[in-house]
Amino acid sequence: MAIITQVSNGTSLSGITGTKIPSSNAANNNSDTAAKDNASKLKNQFLSILLTQMQHQNPLDPMDTKEFTGQLAQFSALEQQIDTNTKLDGVIGALTKSGITEAFGYIDQYVDIKTNSTAVQDGKAGWTYAIPENAKSVSISVTDAAGKVVYSGAMTNAGGGSDVTAGTYNLSLTNEDLTRVAKEGEVFKVGITAKDKDNKAITADVHTAVRVDSIQSDSKGTYLQAGGMVFAIGDVRKILKAPSPPTSTPTA
Repeated sequence: MAIITQVSNGTSLSGITGTKIPSSNAANNNSDTAAKDNASKLKNQFLSILLTQMQHQNPLDPMDTKEFTGQLAQFSALEQQIDTNTKLDGVIGALTKSGITEAFGYIDQYVDIKTNSTAVQDGKAGWTYAIPENAKSVSISVTDAAGKVVYSGAMTNAGGGSDVTAGTYNLSLTNEDLTRVAKEGEVFKVGITAKDKDNKAITADVHTAVRVDSIQSDSKGTYLQAGGMVFAIGDVRKILKAPSPPTSTPTA
């Protein structure tokens, strides 16, 4: 049976909206490397041309001083630009290493993020959602990555009333609740459809708690991974204790 436990009444959740991991920036990295190589080649070519000019200038008509000074200034600017780029690369590399070190501290931690997606871990998928006002009806639908419904249900008032009481609830699903067996790490998405007495939509605030099992890093930054979910460190709303089994089971 799907388990829905009420956390509190009249509580609204807030947090940082989840983000998707950016696509790889390998092409830009290759472009930057090529630019550095070209700059180095231009520097060597410039020096070679300058030395050749000095060696073959006419003693009776030497190189114009202003032109010579201008070429030296161009060479100095190019050399400084290459040096600046090298130092910036070093700073970026240090920041990246710092981010990776920080991310390691999240491994095996349970974190709360604001998203309607979650990963199946230890055979369970779960969310926390807040209904800001009493609702005439609340229906729940869970879909997989292909958009197929793997669970659907409707909330009823645990106290026997006609409305679902405003509050914060936990939803926990296992394979017994789903239309098919879920794979460990598989990502599911929940949809909460709530309506008031006038049949107007009520927006539910949805969060999930997942266990971080690995990290990823690319040129854009370092990311946390829980099963098939990948999200930024900045998306973590808080670190949680390991979840305990629910103690009450209103129907859904």
